[in-house]
Amino acid sequence: MRLGMLVGTAVAMLALQGCAETTPNLGKSGQPSQTSVQWFNPDGSPRFVAYVACTSEDESCSTANKAFSEWADDRHVELRLIESDDAVFRSGTPSSGKAKTMPYRVVIRFVPLVVPSFSPFSGGSHVVGRYTPPKVGYRATTYVFDSATGSLLQETPAHKEVAANPDDHANRYIQSEVDDFLTSLDPAYSRK
Repeated sequence: MRLGMLVGTAVAMLALQGCAETTPNLGKSGQPSQTSVQWFNPDGSPRFVAYVACTSEDESCSTANKAFSEWADDRHVELRLIESDDAVFRSGTPSSGKAKTMPYRVVIRFVPLVVPSFSPFSGGSHVVGRYTPPKVGYRATTYVFDSATGSLLQETPAHKEVAANPDDHANRYIQSEVDDFLTSLDPAYSRK
């Protein structure tokens, strides 16, 4: 009986995990941010330099970095791909001071998620678990720093996972998830 309840709880937790969506614009306290940062000028030109640190245990970052680069090219954003331990995460000032002066630094820590499918397996005389389709998504945190002072103006976490077709290649899903993430940050962006 206890084993059945345990398995049921685990399955329910996995199902709820797949329902996670991108979080709203939140400040450090977890409350809606009071800081309104205008990322683009009225003419559509950017007011920031973007820094992206992507980390994964597989080759997912090459697809994610390509999607970030396409966004940067389309929106004329200066993009710097950085390491996850870059000084910009601690001080608001990047290790490399080569970027042109803009009012803001938008720093993104992006982790693509690729979760393989699970099939039922036997635990003694009982079947334990059931089939779970693969999932693809991301965890990300976006930091907005004032370029002049290095002070943190905004910190926004985001998480999303979607069920994937086990016969499809993960790259298509990763590209789509990065595009969705970028659209949540920059609503004027739409990948053609």
